[in-house]
Amino acid sequence: MSRIGPTLRPGVLRSSQASAASPLDAWLATPPLQPAAASLAAILLDAVICLTIPFLAAAAAPTAAAPTMTARFALLLAVLTLAAGAASGAYRHPLLFRRREQVAAVLRAGGAAVTVSLLAVLLLADPRDLPPLSATGAGLLALGALAAGRIVLARVMAGRPGRRFAQRTAIVGSGLSGGRLVRLLQKLDERSVRIVGIVDDHADLADGLVEGVPLLGPVVHLLTLVRRGAVDEVVLALPWSEERRILELIDLLSDYPVEVRLAPDLISYHFPRRVRLDLQGHPMLQVADRPISGVCSVVKRAEDLLVGSLALVLCAIPMLLIAVAIRLDTPGPVLFRQRRTGFNNHEFEMLKFRTMHHHMAEYSICSQTTRNDPRVTRVGAFLRRTSLDELPQIFNVLRGEMSIVGPRPHAPGTRAGSRPFEQVVDRYAARHRVKPGLTGLAQVRGLRGETRTEDKLVRRVESDLEYIDTWSLWLDLVIMLRTFVIVLRMQNAY
Repeated sequence: MSRIGPTLRPGVLRSSQASAASPLDAWLATPPLQPAAASLAAILLDAVICLTIPFLAAAAAPTAAAPTMTARFALLLAVLTLAAGAASGAYRHPLLFRRREQVAAVLRAGGAAVTVSLLAVLLLADPRDLPPLSATGAGLLALGALAAGRIVLARVMAGRPGRRFAQRTAIVGSGLSGGRLVRLLQKLDERSVRIVGIVDDHADLADGLVEGVPLLGPVVHLLTLVRRGAVDEVVLALPWSEERRILELIDLLSDYPVEVRLAPDLISYHFPRRVRLDLQGHPMLQVADRPISGVCSVVKRAEDLLVGSLALVLCAIPMLLIAVAIRLDTPGPVLFRQRRTGFNNHEFEMLKFRTMHHHMAEYSICSQTTRNDPRVTRVGAFLRRTSLDELPQIFNVLRGEMSIVGPRPHAPGTRAGSRPFEQVVDRYAARHRVKPGLTGLAQVRGLRGETRTEDKLVRRVESDLEYIDTWSLWLDLVIMLRTFVIVLRMQNAY
């Protein structure tokens, strides 16, 4: 693939010609919020409504209901509403900016949940503990409250505070197609989208603006914004005649944690009103998706916090004993800190228990540990064999730098055979579209430890990309269970 755009020095955002573009400066001065936070707000709103309305209805009912049965009914209603809403797309980010659509979606999910909950009350509950009439009233009140809550949420999302939740979009192409796409978005007043700017390798930066949107320069500037976490979506607004360039851009951007959409050639083609994909009335083709995004990212983070907190409670005393053993065995710090490449190619400081002699430990050089390595201490050998040296990474998980399950983080410049990892596998950087993990699919398949050959690295990366593309909560649970079994058997560790 040919190089796209000039080389960009770290820290450079855009060329000097466009540096005075005040709309972009104002946008960057406003702290952005992750689109997943909007989905989380909707989830919490529905959960609070479903958990509180049954108690309010029971308090107002002429026939008192047992608090225990009311609590069970409220919990069942909340779980079913959230499950039905997640399955039907009621928490999708673009939907939260559209009042009618999100009210209809939550009513469908809530209606199904209320129906099932009332059937459970009629078939399983004692009428003296929870009268059917009281449960029916609570269900109807909950439906009304869910609709009202979504109306309020839509108003907030449409206002200035809610705009910070909008999808941050960059447009590639400053020609007729790009300009017309910007005008179309402005005409539609699509509140779920915030246009960061326009990039184009061949654009003239003299004006600095295209239809009031800042012109950022070549595509390489877009990659800088993506690495800074300032772009959620990239729309390619290029004519079909530039097919080769479109394919190059798709190949380039597919290794970054952004959604990539292809806008049609609006200049030469007219789409009927009935075609409604993505933006209102404007058809677009999604060619690359951001993995584990939206509600899934909320579930993933909740999993990390829950499992990480539980692991910290269970492992606190063993970790203290390990720290004492390390200090008594050899002089030096208890923890080993090393820079690793994490989400979106950002480096972070990964924590491990020190397993080598302090004066021999590699903090910046990336030579891998081998079996019977003379640098490893007596306590360190036991920790490596049992994988207990990885326990401090629980703190990395709780800090949000890592996940419980994901591709294992590698030190920058680590080699497979004689070549750096990124030179061995073309799509090696695609591993960084998600947070690195304490364990992963490659590890439970036995692809861990030293990478002596390039083939082992290729198979490891293939497993990592398979995990990213097929992620599910069930897959994470299976990997965690298999990891526990492997640790107990002390397989493939040294």
